[in-house]
Amino acid sequence: MAYESKAFTVAKLATTPSLGLTVMHGGSRVERAAGIPISIERNGSLPKLHGGEIVLTSGRHIGEDWIAWKVLLSEAADAGVSGLIIGLGTEAAFERLPAQVLALASEYDLPLLTGDIADFGRMAHTIAVLHAEGQREALRRPLDLQMEITAIVARGGSFGDLLSGWQQRTEEPVAVFDRLGRVMARSSAFPSTLLAPLSERLAGREAPRLGEQLLVSATELVAGPDETSAGVEETVEVFPFAGNDTVRGFCVRIPTGQETAELAAPALRSLLALEFERVWFLDESARRKRAERFARLLTFTEPGSARTFLRSIGIDPGPLRGVSIEARNETHAEVLIDDLAVVLAAPFIRHRHRIVECLATVDPRKALADYGLDVPTGIGTRGAPEHSARSIRQATLALETSRRAGTPIEYVDGASHEFLISAAPSEYLEAFSIAVLAPIENSRGGEALLNTLHTWLLERRSVEATAERMGVHRHTVRNRMQRIIQITGHDLDGIDAQTELWLALKVRGFRDSAGTSPSGP
Repeated sequence: MAYESKAFTVAKLATTPSLGLTVMHGGSRVERAAGIPISIERNGSLPKLHGGEIVLTSGRHIGEDWIAWKVLLSEAADAGVSGLIIGLGTEAAFERLPAQVLALASEYDLPLLTGDIADFGRMAHTIAVLHAEGQREALRRPLDLQMEITAIVARGGSFGDLLSGWQQRTEEPVAVFDRLGRVMARSSAFPSTLLAPLSERLAGREAPRLGEQLLVSATELVAGPDETSAGVEETVEVFPFAGNDTVRGFCVRIPTGQETAELAAPALRSLLALEFERVWFLDESARRKRAERFARLLTFTEPGSARTFLRSIGIDPGPLRGVSIEARNETHAEVLIDDLAVVLAAPFIRHRHRIVECLATVDPRKALADYGLDVPTGIGTRGAPEHSARSIRQATLALETSRRAGTPIEYVDGASHEFLISAAPSEYLEAFSIAVLAPIENSRGGEALLNTLHTWLLERRSVEATAERMGVHRHTVRNRMQRIIQITGHDLDGIDAQTELWLALKVRGFRDSAGTSPSGP
């Protein structure tokens, strides 16, 4: 049975025998919740009200001043009072309600009730008691609802059981999605036409973060007006539920506006988070087994043994790529273990304290960007299973750089100089470049000398190839290279000198594709 959203309304005042009230004008506000009683028996503006109060007056301070009555009812309506009770009798302003006052109540759509002025004291006390009881009932109902849906989970109920129980008790259609936007369960009344559009939004950048909610109309979600189901012309509320500081999934409701449901909704999200962890996350034995397989794969260096091992555990022996991630804390690392197993299609994944390592079968950059991960991340090169240990080592090196750079770093195989440049602090690189290249750059014809040196290194120290690429005579190249040797004091036949000059040129911005400097040919 569904819970009622209101326990004490203005309309119910007239049905309470001990009050002896008569509804003279109900209007559209008669079903509003009745608040605390307040008596007004003086001229001037109303005291500061918070809305929802029941105003009682004998009208003696106003009498037949119909303008004052107009001001009173106008201010009461603007203040949001839930109703006005006018006392009648010989000690009041009137023994019968004047037609002018009744007309004003109709004009301002303000519920108006009358009672015996002699009973005003008892009436105010009774209304206060009823209001307090209504407040207690309003607090009790969400608690009862929380206890009932908690019992569903405690009895081993599934996501579907929990959502069905919620719908039965609140009349609210509800669904739950995982953090990747995949439907996990829905109640029977939740429109199926909304599932695909919601999945698309939650899988993209529109998913709300912790502490946020997404409100969207059902008509905006469906592909066209003909697909909108009757009864779903409502606002759809999407709210994330979390474990610790990480989004686990999304609770989607079509709210009915019931106060009880609104107050109990946080409990529903908490139960969903607990149930998600119980059902979705890997148990400890499965994690250990996955970590053991990971460690074993890293020991294989021969193609045959690595691929035979993968086939023996039912995994396609295709290319793998090492990924190393520094989680915010160990709890976050445990969450990432389960999420990334899906996001990266990673058959091998483990964590050691805050560091999560895995071997991914998909492009980690795109997958992690879609996932929204914003922690230091290193990515190794893609290779055959027997090179998994090497890829993990590369990912670990890249992770060190990612901590400083504040962005995911990918180790590029065969371009270690690029990686070293990205790994070093910019201030150090600038100083290194100046120290190595300044003698050449500051000499006569320095720009031409730098271009010649860069092209000579690109062309594997071939004078003829350098001259052809630069469009100059080979004697010009020889003369320039001899001058560089004189300026720097380096023997350019040595690998150390070549490496130092090459790194300095890369830091300065020289490109591999052509013998040009950053400023041009």
